[in-house]
Amino acid sequence: MKNIAVRHEINGISRTYLFLEGDSGKDIVKGFFTLAVKCLAMDKQHKIPESVFMQMNVDRGVAQAYLLGQLAKADGMERGFGKEMIRRAVDVFYRGNETFGCRVVRLDCKDHLIDYYESCGFISTGKNHNGTLNQMVAII
Repeated sequence: MKNIAVRHEINGISRTYLFLEGDSGKDIVKGFFTLAVKCLAMDKQHKIPESVFMQMNVDRGVAQAYLLGQLAKADGMERGFGKEMIRRAVDVFYRGNETFGCRVVRLDCKDHLIDYYESCGFISTGKNHNGTLNQMVAII
């Protein structure tokens, strides 16, 4: 995951945010996430509530969206740290929304993480095009 985040940062595909903890002049990475812009294809079989779908401003089957990706925390981090990182990411997206629009945040996750991201306010839209990950959205 770290290598992908670095490669995407270098290529200007995304921006990586680090959570650091300093100790005796050394910084320890507590966690990180990447943020990007990536459209979301929405087919007619979407399984999200119509009220959410209407807020997504879908045009010709595509919603403009921010992407929360590469979310990772170090082993042993306190309970709730992942949700704090998500809150910080959404704060960055709010600033983007105020500056130039877009109110859909999306992420892709494995099956076992659906409940966790739902507890963070995301809604599943179904599987991605190759069926390997779940696509989830939140409206800001």
